[in-house]
Amino acid sequence: MNSASPLKPENKDMKRIDNVQFIVLSLFFLLGCSRNKDEVYQDILRPVKVERIGTPQRLDKIYTGVVEAEEFAQLAFKVGGPLVEMNVDAGETIKKGTIVAVVDPLDYQLQNDANQAAYVTARSQLERDKKLLDMEAISRQDYEVSLNNYVKARSAFQTSQNTLQDTRLKAPFEGFVEKKYVENYQKVQAGEPIIKLVNPDKLAVRFILPETSVGLTREKMNISVEFDVYRGYHFQARIQEFIDASPGGGGIPVKLVIEDTLYKKERFPVYPGFSARIHIQIEEKVDEHAVVPLNAVFIDPERNVTSVWIYEPETATVRKRRIEIVQLFGQDKVMVKKGLKQGDVVVIDGVNFITDGQKVQVIP
Repeated sequence: MNSASPLKPENKDMKRIDNVQFIVLSLFFLLGCSRNKDEVYQDILRPVKVERIGTPQRLDKIYTGVVEAEEFAQLAFKVGGPLVEMNVDAGETIKKGTIVAVVDPLDYQLQNDANQAAYVTARSQLERDKKLLDMEAISRQDYEVSLNNYVKARSAFQTSQNTLQDTRLKAPFEGFVEKKYVENYQKVQAGEPIIKLVNPDKLAVRFILPETSVGLTREKMNISVEFDVYRGYHFQARIQEFIDASPGGGGIPVKLVIEDTLYKKERFPVYPGFSARIHIQIEEKVDEHAVVPLNAVFIDPERNVTSVWIYEPETATVRKRRIEIVQLFGQDKVMVKKGLKQGDVVVIDGVNFITDGQKVQVIP
């Protein structure tokens, strides 16, 4: 007699049912795994934050600048030699015509004296030969030789006079000594800088405009300068010059001049090297530009283009749209030139977790 008890019929039927259920569940699982990943994502109702975009009524930007002299000169001698006088110090204010320094004039004085003597001799000879020519005692050729000698002597004397005057370095305008490069009794070369003289009444402000904001130089704008030592006082200014280049990739140098009747040097004394804040405001409304938060912008990995998600309230879905950025707008926004219009609703939070055509849930 077999010791194993035979299976009951109802037990066999139950086992068969369990096997069928396992197969069906497995097929459902396999079919689910074979679905496109985007389809699975689209079944998920993602929460997002949105914002309705508009156009900027006024663009406000602040940059840091530095005061520099608009009129300055690196004073240098036209002649060389040892200094015998150095009459100014750095930071000193001097008048126009002040003798800044003097080169030892001895050698130049001796040369000037010799040239003067030669000039006097040539002039006397010319006067005598002129009388002799009138009396027809000498030829015209002899007189012309005398005339040429006189012209040469006069030119040499005038040159030595100018050279002797060049041993005294004078201030070409009233200003203050920003830098002093040499000391007394030092031997200097012709053209070697002695001091840097700046005019404190003609100042400019220079700042660096980021490359992303180069379009501002073409806009109608209101510019004011606020010196760090006089916070709260804003003086109107204008762009005097800028270059369409970024030396070394550091940005675009822009030079401003203050044109404000309220700015008085006596009341607000500032000097080269002082720091300032440049306030730029664009008052005009630019209809073709839109402003969106920076975190709404992403790079589409499929086309490698800058894009945003547009929310469509009618279907509660999102669509991908390509945009063109002009520049940064403040600290956390960007100005868009193409791709958006006023009234569009863009996703500003959750952009990395949605797909094209996906339904979303807008949250406050």
